[in-house]
Amino acid sequence: MLARLPDVGAISAAASPAAAVRFARRTMTGMAVVDQAADPGFTLVRSLSSGYTPCPVAVLLTPSAHADEDARFAFGQGAQAVALATASASYLHQVLAGVYIGVPIQSKGEPSNAEQKRGHALSQRETEILALIAEGMSSKLIAERLVVSVETVRSHAKNIIRKLEANGRAEAVSIAYRTGILDSDALPLA
Repeated sequence: MLARLPDVGAISAAASPAAAVRFARRTMTGMAVVDQAADPGFTLVRSLSSGYTPCPVAVLLTPSAHADEDARFAFGQGAQAVALATASASYLHQVLAGVYIGVPIQSKGEPSNAEQKRGHALSQRETEILALIAEGMSSKLIAERLVVSVETVRSHAKNIIRKLEANGRAEAVSIAYRTGILDSDALPLA
């Protein structure tokens, strides 16, 4: 998939997180793709994205019940983008291309017409629930905060995922940052 991106030079794989950091320090690196399975604490993400020569990082998340929290934590450690490792090839290509050409998921760049339509399709309540999901809150906690049932929250979450054409909550949050539905600058990243 990386080879299909425009103007991509050599593609390398590192045998360990330490080898990835050494390689990135020695070589002008256009971007790094980090699999959460290889870096569960996102320390490699932090090392690559914050150094003398920071490298843009895309994270492939392991599907789990905690993917929302993992996505938020990955962004907090410096990831430019997150996507589920099981996402469709076309979505992963879009995410990686965005990072590679310098339009990170958290950027406030101009969204495309299709992305603008997606954002406008969300109701005010759905946007509010999406922001709480991005904060890592569970459906139960969101329901308690908004004084609605857990099923109502789950129904809104399903609608959000469908409207944003995402493969899950984590990707919906990722799309929301990229398209400006959610403002990453307003969120306190831990």
